[in-house]
Amino acid sequence: MSEVERTQSETSRMEEFFGQQDVTTYSRGDTLKGKIVQVGDEQVLVDIGYKSEAIMRVSDLAPYHRNQPVKFGDEVDVLVTYIDEEEGTVYVSEKAAIYEKKIGELERAYKHRMPVTGTIEDEVREAGYHVNLKGIRAFLPGSHLGTDLPAEIDKLRGKEIQFMILELDRREHNLVVSHRDFMKDLDRKRKDELFSKLQAGQIIEGTIKSVVDFGIFVDLGGFEGLVHRSEISWKEVPVPPNTYKSGDKLQVKVLGIDRNKDRISLSLKQLRPNPWAGLSAKYPKGQKFMGDVVSLTDFGAFVRLEEDVEGLVHISELSWGFPTHPKEVVQVNQKVEVIILDVNENDRRVSLSMKKAQSDPWEKIEEKYPEGKLVKGKVTKLVDFGAFIELEPGVEALLHVSEISWEHVTRPGDVLKESQEVEAKVIKSDGAKRKIRLSLKELKQDPWHTFTENFALGSIIDGKITELKDFGAFIKITDEVEGLIHVSEITEQRIATPGDVLQVGQPVQAKIIGINEEKRQVRLSMRHLHEEKKAAEAPTRSSSGSSSTAAKEPEDSGHQSVTMGERLKAMREQLKDKFN
Repeated sequence: MSEVERTQSETSRMEEFFGQQDVTTYSRGDTLKGKIVQVGDEQVLVDIGYKSEAIMRVSDLAPYHRNQPVKFGDEVDVLVTYIDEEEGTVYVSEKAAIYEKKIGELERAYKHRMPVTGTIEDEVREAGYHVNLKGIRAFLPGSHLGTDLPAEIDKLRGKEIQFMILELDRREHNLVVSHRDFMKDLDRKRKDELFSKLQAGQIIEGTIKSVVDFGIFVDLGGFEGLVHRSEISWKEVPVPPNTYKSGDKLQVKVLGIDRNKDRISLSLKQLRPNPWAGLSAKYPKGQKFMGDVVSLTDFGAFVRLEEDVEGLVHISELSWGFPTHPKEVVQVNQKVEVIILDVNENDRRVSLSMKKAQSDPWEKIEEKYPEGKLVKGKVTKLVDFGAFIELEPGVEALLHVSEISWEHVTRPGDVLKESQEVEAKVIKSDGAKRKIRLSLKELKQDPWHTFTENFALGSIIDGKITELKDFGAFIKITDEVEGLIHVSEITEQRIATPGDVLQVGQPVQAKIIGINEEKRQVRLSMRHLHEEKKAAEAPTRSSSGSSSTAAKEPEDSGHQSVTMGERLKAMREQLKDKFN
């Protein structure tokens, strides 16, 4: 064999040898599989099918990718980070390989707006949180946490959560995620799915999300519909009953769907037939029924006859008595017997009476309380013209101010008090008019009779001024009888008012100049008494003077009598005006 042939043969064998050893060549950035052949303190040797093992620093391992440290024989994914062509050495990184693989998946999710799953690891103070997206760190702004998660890191750390990618920059290793946007997308998808399935008239089950004054929000599976308070019950309800609570399951009927306004209207009452239809035939007027007291107001009590049907017992129809508030007669949840007064199906109103379901205490009232009977009762109310006395529940009698005492009573409250027990005499009983009149003074002897037995016209009395008026002064003659001194009968001089010369409490002496038996009035005069005393005390005249005077007496006397008559007539007219 020639020298040339021998050289070509050796070259061919060398190429064949190196071809068998260097089966594959690599470039920086290639991702490939390898096998751990040696683990050192600072580096790891990886067989990647190259002429020499690749070198990987320990810091380039991805420990979070496995449950235990790497060991001889473990297969790993690595990325070529550097090739030293002179030395024939290849440097690789498991972290970089994992990152490239994951970042590619994240890019696809970002491009197609698909959710990704990650775990919150740490908190970035006053900014947000660090998130591990299966080996790749991302940032979650605090404002994008979402309302369904707690903000405390202790409650979030280690929690697997779904996110949407907001920003992704492979070169800058910038990755920002949002759980809030994920929830928005999820709600939108649920809503689209729900709206595509729902139809008016459909009956579905939901969960009460919240209860507000104007209705109940029900979660239908990703979207909330509203049961307006007018659709809760066939009866009118001002606010939803407290029997409805968040988290409770209930069935509702779909009334309407508005996709443009994202509204679903629901109803609870339309799951039941309208109980007001034909109600007047079911509850005829005058019939008795049992019901439950469901609520009390200042003006009456509401009684439930059946579900969604309540009637009002006005306070005036609660009892034959005179309660000031319904709680004095009934309590909530009490069973009561009622009479139907009226049913208005259009206005959905029922008027009821409890008292008419009981016997009327005014029946045969004249037999129970005949005139002249002595009765006991309690003062329930004081008014200017007298007092009302309760004889029994539902029966009140009037004690007029003129029947309280034989003395003059200006205000009933000066003598009586509310809730005071009194004994009185029946002076009138009328069941038809539902009226009874009583008298306290009839229980005592008439002081007027005593007065007329002890006093007559011309009697002189001693007493004290009890009251001053512009027209005269009242004097207490006895404990029960007063007399009037007209202003013209107080003194001989003309005065404007009695207060010019008299005062209340002042002791005076006067003469009785008139007694009216029918009106029980006594007229008095201080002036007459003064004139009589003056005449009696006048000095005796001389004889000559006497004859002269006597000759003129008839004329003077006549003149005086006419003048006095006129004055008495005027005084009587004034007294008549006063007492009438």
